[in-house]
Amino acid sequence: MKTGKSFIKRNIEWLILAIVMLCMHVLYLFLIGHPEGDLIYAGILDLCIIAFALCIAYIRYDRKVRYLKDMLQQPFSGEMKLPETEDVTEELLGQLVENANIERQLTLNTAARQQSEMKDYYAKWVHQIKTPIAGLQLLLQMERSELEEAESKDEITEELYVKQLQNLTDVEEELFRIEEYVGMALQYQRINSTANDYILKQISLDTVIREVIHKYAKIMIRRKIRMHYEKTEATVISDEKWLSFVLEQLLSNAVKYTPEGEISIEVQEEPQHIWLEIRDTGIGIRSEDIPRVFEKGYTGFNGHEDKRSTGIGLYLCREVLQKLGHTIQVQSEVGEGTTVRAGFSKDAIDFRD
Repeated sequence: MKTGKSFIKRNIEWLILAIVMLCMHVLYLFLIGHPEGDLIYAGILDLCIIAFALCIAYIRYDRKVRYLKDMLQQPFSGEMKLPETEDVTEELLGQLVENANIERQLTLNTAARQQSEMKDYYAKWVHQIKTPIAGLQLLLQMERSELEEAESKDEITEELYVKQLQNLTDVEEELFRIEEYVGMALQYQRINSTANDYILKQISLDTVIREVIHKYAKIMIRRKIRMHYEKTEATVISDEKWLSFVLEQLLSNAVKYTPEGEISIEVQEEPQHIWLEIRDTGIGIRSEDIPRVFEKGYTGFNGHEDKRSTGIGLYLCREVLQKLGHTIQVQSEVGEGTTVRAGFSKDAIDFRD
C-alpha cells in the first residue's frame, strides 16, 4: 500500500498529463464529427494504453523498492550496489551516496588504525612500566634487609625502626596497588581484543585459589584479615590465566572493603554446576547498587567513599566469565558483608568470542 501511494505521488504529474491528453483526444474526435461509438472506443483504448504503461512503470518501481529494502535488512559489508538509475537525478543521488560511502570507509579505516595504534601504545606502556615497578620492589626489599640488619646490630632505636618499617610497609602496599592497576589496564586492553588468547583446559581450582591467596597474604596480615579456606579436589574447564585474574579482582575487592574482618573461600559442587564462593564480613553493598555493580565505571556508594575505586574490576570479571561460558552472582547486605559466586557448568562450555 505504501509503495502504491509513493508511486502515485512520484508520478502524479504524468498521470494528470495522461488524463488531460485522453480528454483532449476524445474532445477532438467529437469536434470533427466522429460518432459516439468511436469516442467510447478511443477513450477505452487510451485508458488501456495508460494502464499498461502504469503497470510496467509500477512493476519496475516496486522491484527497485524491494531491492532497496532487502539492502537495508542485510548487514553492511563495506560495499553498496545500488539499482540501475533511470534518470540524471537518480544518477547524481547514486554518486552522492557512493562518495559518502567512500568517505565513511576512509573515516572507519582511519579510526581503526588509530585505535590499533592506541592499543599497541597502551600494551607497550603497561609492559614498560613493569620494569620500574620491579626495580622499586627490589629497592624496597634491599631497604628492608638493611633496616633489619641495622636493628639487629642496635644501630638504630626501636622507635625509629618501627617507624621506618611502617613506612616501608605502606610504600610496599601502595606499590602493590600500582601493580594491580597496571595489570587491570593490560587485561582491560586485552578483553575486547579480537586476538584473545583463551586456552581452555582442565584446571584444579585448589591450585588457582592458593596462588591468589598467597599473592594477597601480606596485605591480609597487615590489615588483620582472617582467611578461611579448605582444600578442594574440584576441577573446571576454563582458562587458568584469566580465571586467576578474576579471582584476584574478587579477592582484592574483599580485602579492600573488609577491614580487620574475615574472608572465606568455598567451593560447592552441585549435579550440574560447580560454584566458587568468596564471602567477606566487610561493609557490604547497598541494595540499590547491586544491580549495577557489573556496569563499567559504576562505583556506587562504596566507590564514592573510597576515592581509589575505578568501577572496572567487577565489570572485567563479568566480561571474562561470560566469554568463558561461566556465570557470576553477587549477594550483599550493608554491614554484614558480600558474597560473590562464580559458576562453572559441568556439562559443556559455552565459549563466546
